[in-house]
Amino acid sequence: MLIDTGQKFLKKLSAEHMWKKSADSRVPLTIGLPRMFFYHIYPDLWETFFSELGIKPIVSGPSTAKTVEKASQISETEHCLPNKLFDAHLAELVGKVDMVFVPRVLSTIKNHLSCPKFGPLPDAARADIARGTEVLSIDIDETVCPLSDSLMLLGKKLNMRRDRTVSAIERAFSAMEAAKKNTARPAGKKGRPHFLLTGHPYTIHDNFIAGPVLNKLASMGADVELISFADNTPSKSYILWSTANAIYHKLNTISADEYDGVIQLTVFNCGCDSMMIETYRQLVREKNIPYMYIMIDEHSAQAGVDTRVEAFIDSLRWRQ
Repeated sequence: MLIDTGQKFLKKLSAEHMWKKSADSRVPLTIGLPRMFFYHIYPDLWETFFSELGIKPIVSGPSTAKTVEKASQISETEHCLPNKLFDAHLAELVGKVDMVFVPRVLSTIKNHLSCPKFGPLPDAARADIARGTEVLSIDIDETVCPLSDSLMLLGKKLNMRRDRTVSAIERAFSAMEAAKKNTARPAGKKGRPHFLLTGHPYTIHDNFIAGPVLNKLASMGADVELISFADNTPSKSYILWSTANAIYHKLNTISADEYDGVIQLTVFNCGCDSMMIETYRQLVREKNIPYMYIMIDEHSAQAGVDTRVEAFIDSLRWRQ
């Protein structure tokens, strides 16, 4: 089911009206994409899809200390850090674009659940930060219908021709698959420590959350492989959260011959991680692989991360 914005211009929008008048030439309508949550779950998908439909996507900038400062001013104190960052990224776009895109993500993999924080995002955006700005939204629920069908409905909502929407979906899917492959890291080099970094896609690919960890590991000559979420049909388990299940199965398949250690990146106030971290720790311990989790919150700084990473790598040297 599509979520109706309740705004008139979306109902009247058509392919030939996807332009604003300007003194010199026609200018395409712009749509804002917050660089958090669904943006990292579907890399390159949204920019490609909207571009192919003739709408210019505007992505908020990478997360920085200023983003976190803004988030602490406008977001609910009980939100997890990614949710706070989402609010700040959304605020960065409001007033600079014709509309913002905030989908209601309920399930990204069939028979799995997404974080419950994703469900109310479009409603919260309309009620608060994006109040007065057009919020375009759709339901994404792979358990009910494939993503391609949801995108077809989105194209229909924008009054696009069917053939144009089909072409946009094909190109968007190709771009997303290429982006997911590009996130894969090569195997570690001989003589250098090789680590697996796990976490939700919107934590391990966010500049503020994962950046300090990756920077420190690189400065210490370590190779890091980021967990991949390219497989959209993971094996089933008792875990119904999609990303948690993917992490669980990845940790079930690794060996001490592949990795010198596993680093779990989590964020303050993540309910899913609070229930799963001990399971992850036990899985890795059974394989005799060193494990460390690092919790990032809005007060985290490079110095604190440096100390944790240095201590972890030093402990590996003592272990040898």
